[in-house]
Amino acid sequence: MIHKIIVALYILCAAVQYNDPDFYIWIPLYLIPATVAIAYDRGWRNSKFLLGICIFFGLCMLLYIPDVISWFKDGTPSITGSMKAESPFIEFVREFFGLGICLAGVIWYWKKSK
Repeated sequence: MIHKIIVALYILCAAVQYNDPDFYIWIPLYLIPATVAIAYDRGWRNSKFLLGICIFFGLCMLLYIPDVISWFKDGTPSITGSMKAESPFIEFVREFFGLGICLAGVIWYWKKSK
């Protein structure tokens, strides 16, 4: 049951990306952990492949570190005030945390598969 809830949450995350200018990147990224959850629920266990996905998400997050540092230097202003990003780093910080959400899900399945 937990896997079905996780799938639903990641599909919901993917669905709200439809009006994002770069939806073609973010919808597939959110569907990766959803697919992992479906596969795990059906008995698939491949810890090496899951580790590769974790590394992929981790490397993607590294690309956003300068923007996250800039956000911290600016005093961590709200990134949830409106859906329109008033400052350039707001969108990047949101994307960083989105990748973190994906990474967290895949790490959980990776640990379970070992």
